[in-house]
Amino acid sequence: MLLRPHKSFLVAFIVLAALLVPTESTAGIYNMQSILATEADEGLSGAISGSADWRKGNVDYLFLSATPLARYRAGDHLVIGMMRGDRKTSAGSTIISNTLEHIRYRYTVSDRLLGEVFAQHTFDDIKRLNLRALLGAGPMITIVDGKSYALDLGVSYMLEYEKLRDDEFDDAGVTDVQHRNSTYLTGHYEAKDRFQIAESVYIQPRLTGASDIRLLSESQLTFKITERLSYTTSFTIAYDSRQPDNVKRLDTALRSSITFQL
Repeated sequence: MLLRPHKSFLVAFIVLAALLVPTESTAGIYNMQSILATEADEGLSGAISGSADWRKGNVDYLFLSATPLARYRAGDHLVIGMMRGDRKTSAGSTIISNTLEHIRYRYTVSDRLLGEVFAQHTFDDIKRLNLRALLGAGPMITIVDGKSYALDLGVSYMLEYEKLRDDEFDDAGVTDVQHRNSTYLTGHYEAKDRFQIAESVYIQPRLTGASDIRLLSESQLTFKITERLSYTTSFTIAYDSRQPDNVKRLDTALRSSITFQL
């Protein structure tokens, strides 16, 4: 069970995290369902996930990642806000630097039906994305709901605005407004209160052009070390059929992190 911190402490924590996380963000689809799979207690609660890799000697390398989040539940209403930042440097130069901010509101209509409204901002230096801002809304239906497992389906309309970085490529500074459908299927299974296996699949076609589509698959294995501390390994495959110049369509990522529940 999450411990509920005092409101002023939680606000201070989020402000501090915002100052520590770099000021760019991760482009593409972000899987919020892995966070929402953990039931939020009534009132305020929070958590922070992070990872680090520091090497000196033949290889000069530093990679830092942080994901603070806050949740507030009042009966059938749930609000969750999170930030995520990655910074990778080598020999004093920044190689990868990005962040993402996401806020989501959920209203429980019934045991099987939820309504969702969400907004997101991203910036990704590697993908040449100066700004991606999106706003979406739609229902989520619980298909299967067992004691230790669940399967959910969500369908949303999503309005998206993009602006590319001003650089040396032909499409520098290009802006675009897109209308997308965002459909996801997510499931998880908990074993003996220690392990959780989760899988989420997203499909986001552009409504005005079916050849423009984004896909994401994320598999997660979480081990609960203590009541508050857990370790997660995730593998992500992401595909975007319409990328800026000099950006690849397919990305894969293997990530491990430690999460502390406040």
